Amino acid sequence: MSALALAGPATACVCANEPLSQRFDEADGAVVGRVVAEREGTVKGAAVTLLTVDVDQHVKGDFGQTLEVRTPSGSDCDVDVPQNKAIGLLLARAPDGAWLASACSVVAPGPLVAEGGKPRGAAIKVLVGIVILALVLLWALVRLRKGTRPDLPGAPQP
Repeated sequence: MSALALAGPATACVCANEPLSQRFDEADGAVVGRVVAEREGTVKGAAVTLLTVDVDQHVKGDFGQTLEVRTPSGSDCDVDVPQNKAIGLLLARAPDGAWLASACSVVAPGPLVAEGGKPRGAAIKVLVGIVILALVLLWALVRLRKGTRPDLPGAPQP
């Protein structure tokens, strides 16, 4: 994941050209959520924007329902998204424990959820399907061998 840089106004934000899967693996956390509030602050003398995010879906990491994310302020790398619109965020953890994001951290929610979804229980699902199929076929063969048919009212007689 690209590092969070507190760039000056003359510096453009440069995001690494990596596939989402690699960026997801390198991220410390990932969520789909909505920015509901933002306020200005400073960290070690640098201007930052503190975003309050209502988490819709935890994709990677353990978060509460609300999350505070720190992003650079007044640079090309600050997170500029409309409030109350679902976004995906790839997050980095600061040494002080705060969650960090930059313009490079914002991704579409759908692909992020798809990337974070690990297939679970595939072998068990196939095994259960085979067992059910075998039971149905066995039941059909037993019925065929016996030659019995249900006696339904109004059904034609064999």
